[in-house]
Amino acid sequence: MEIFTKVAHTQESVVTKIVKFCPKSLQEFVCLQNFNRSGFQQIQLDIQFLRTTLKETAEDEAAIDFLLDEVIVACCGTMSGSNSLGTLHLGQAHTSKLAKTSEQSPASS
Repeated sequence: MEIFTKVAHTQESVVTKIVKFCPKSLQEFVCLQNFNRSGFQQIQLDIQFLRTTLKETAEDEAAIDFLLDEVIVACCGTMSGSNSLGTLHLGQAHTSKLAKTSEQSPASS
C-alpha cells in the first residue's frame, strides 16, 4: 500500500491523502500502547465507525479498508488476551448507534 505518493492538484486527491494519513498515524500510536480486552473492543468499535465515515470521504475505499484493518492488527498485537468482538456484535453496535444518532439529530427541511 503506497501512502506517501504524489498528490494531484485536486481537492479529492488532497482529502484522500489526508484520510490515508490518519489511520496510518493511528496505527503507529496503537503500536506503542498496551490494550486490555475492553480497550481492544473499543478500538474495534471505533474502527467500524471510522470505516463508514472515511469511505464516504475518500476516493480509495480499498486503501481505507486496508489501513483500518492494519490498525486492528496492530492493536491485536499489543493486547493481553484475545477476546475480540465478533462481526455480528460490531454490526449490531454500529447499527444501534447510527439509529440513536439519527433520532437525536433534528430533521432537516
